[in-house]
Amino acid sequence: MTDLDARPVILAVDDEPRNLLLVQRLLGSVYRVVCSPNGATALAILEQTRVDLVLMDIMMPEMDGYQVIRRMRQEMGLTEIPIILVSALADAHDVATGLSAGANDYITKPFDVDVMLARVQTQVALKQLQDERKAVIANLEAAQEMRDRLLRIASHDLKGPLTNIVMLSALFRRFEERVPEAGELMDALDESVDSMRMVIEDFLDTAAMNTQQIAIKLEAVSLDKVLHSLLTLYQPHAAKKDIHIDAADGTAVIQADAARFQQALGNLISNAVKYSPLHTMVRVWSEANGEMVTVAVADQGPGIPEGERSRLFTPFGKLSPRPTAGEHSTGLGLWIVKHLIQLQGGEVGVECPAEGGSVFWIRMPKG
Repeated sequence: MTDLDARPVILAVDDEPRNLLLVQRLLGSVYRVVCSPNGATALAILEQTRVDLVLMDIMMPEMDGYQVIRRMRQEMGLTEIPIILVSALADAHDVATGLSAGANDYITKPFDVDVMLARVQTQVALKQLQDERKAVIANLEAAQEMRDRLLRIASHDLKGPLTNIVMLSALFRRFEERVPEAGELMDALDESVDSMRMVIEDFLDTAAMNTQQIAIKLEAVSLDKVLHSLLTLYQPHAAKKDIHIDAADGTAVIQADAARFQQALGNLISNAVKYSPLHTMVRVWSEANGEMVTVAVADQGPGIPEGERSRLFTPFGKLSPRPTAGEHSTGLGLWIVKHLIQLQGGEVGVECPAEGGSVFWIRMPKG
């Protein structure tokens, strides 16, 4: 959309072409003026076009200005668009009728140019303030809803893991040397701790992004070094599911925040392991393309149902495919990945091959 298109839109409704031409000449340099020769056409325009102000003639054939206003306000629900009646009818009764029908102001013909421009400017400014207020309220409501949902998830999902830690810790202190299943219990303890850690980290990252408090430090980052750290971190869990992580040498250097990029890529690798069936493979590789480097993570899991793909990278966008070994998910991971990568000047996306599986990718500028 061009700057011209971004100007406030005024709909002028009059059955006299010369009046429409006059309005166009008076207001066209400041506003985008859309003209209608009758009420029916005006209503059709209002159904399809964002309008910031309506200049309405009263005396028109078939449907007069009063009828158009009532249709706008009562049937179409267009209660927030300011309407200025412009008419040769100057009787007080006519003015009162127009205002009671839903008009915001009334200008009599022939009108004073300066008065008309001032009244138009006032009504448009009020409409813009109202729109800004609605946007602020919507953002506040969304932030409140996000905070409430995060608190509910954190409080609910932390109860189970924390209870397990307390119980297992007490048990080990009493029977550690005599419990043959010590290894299995330790595994359960590790899983509980990992679950708690993931929820806490996702919660903190989401809260930081909602308040724009994440600091990004861009520098040259060795992809090979990042991959080595992530393989060391995720190979043990993959081995428990007999999943092999095949990572090609990442010789590229990218421009990124090292910690935040590793966090984002680690989330994709973790998800690939989490949703992959036993005895399969997760592949990680990179490709240079011009001034960008793409890092891809492919799994052999069930793939993403076509009807659910729009929920990827959205907060709490849980899908029907579930982790293959009962691993935990908050539904925030991919949303966090998207925002972290965008903060670093990169892109994130997914490909869904017809044969199954998923290929998530991150594209970053070269270092």
